[in-house]
Amino acid sequence: MHMENNVDTQIFRALMKEDKGDTAKVQPHALSFFAEVSQHISASTTIEDDYKIRIQQRIAALSSESLNILMVGAENVGKSTTLSALFGEHDWTNDAPNKSMIVRNDLAQLTLWEARLPSDSDNPQQATNELGSLLSESDEQGRPLVDLVLVVLDATSNNLESCYRDISDTLVPMLGRQTENRLMVLMNKADKVAQNIRGTASNQLMPLDAEIWLDCTAATIRYRLIHNTGVQTRPIAYSALAGDSPANRPYNLMKVVARMMVTLPEEKRLLLLNQPFTQGDDYWRDHDDRLLYLQSVENLCFDNLHLGARDGDRFGGQLGAFLGRNGRALGEIVCDALRKQFGISL
Repeated sequence: MHMENNVDTQIFRALMKEDKGDTAKVQPHALSFFAEVSQHISASTTIEDDYKIRIQQRIAALSSESLNILMVGAENVGKSTTLSALFGEHDWTNDAPNKSMIVRNDLAQLTLWEARLPSDSDNPQQATNELGSLLSESDEQGRPLVDLVLVVLDATSNNLESCYRDISDTLVPMLGRQTENRLMVLMNKADKVAQNIRGTASNQLMPLDAEIWLDCTAATIRYRLIHNTGVQTRPIAYSALAGDSPANRPYNLMKVVARMMVTLPEEKRLLLLNQPFTQGDDYWRDHDDRLLYLQSVENLCFDNLHLGARDGDRFGGQLGAFLGRNGRALGEIVCDALRKQFGISL
């Protein structure tokens, strides 16, 4: 589906020139993900030299790319909370006066844009103009500048109609031909849905009836988008905060990361892993168990680094087991580096 979106890109140019001063600071790990992998590849006594060179060249090529992600939603749905839950090692303090309806944060080769949906804005026309300007911009290679749009909804809301209309009538036309490859819908506050259904006495992380309710809501949004716009996307229910869950931990954050990896352009998806993620088992442990999401991230990472990887090659006794000593060594390095990046010990 393609709809023309003629906007004044000077709005976007002004956003790009906005002086961030010292407000966009990253609290880095001892090593970034790329640096961690690169160091262990170089130090490996198992990996052959020509394979090392190929992997190092791959990392160098990735390091020259940049990533842009837009997070959009109504007020109080948890946009900033979600970003903080995912990238908690970034300094999110911003004391500079915000002259724009779109806020920009710069991480490691990643620019995160945050905006309110037009229907929830004090000035819907200005919000529409700014979003249209940002989403119509291209990079030097003619690719869309914004690689991924995350629409955050409140799963506890009794009326998601206006949010759906914003996606269907505003965002989809702005995204144009590549909507399906650039759009994700997230449903925050899944823990509050579970509490509302089962009450505070429930000791289940996500009771079956709450999961069914969330699945039905997600399916409604999905099929309405398919029917009205032809765009296919699968909304994800999650909790950015520990909130009211019995486990007192976020929920489905690793599923969000895994879906982002799948949706992002293949040549850029590893840039997501190079970010200052929140550290700790408690942030990434709880999910719906439909897939092993950390393993999904590992597989995508391995495939992206290993030149010429084929389906099934990564599986076996361990990641990369069918690729000989080079594949096994790279698989171990990827697994260890990812667990370190997320601060996961399990």
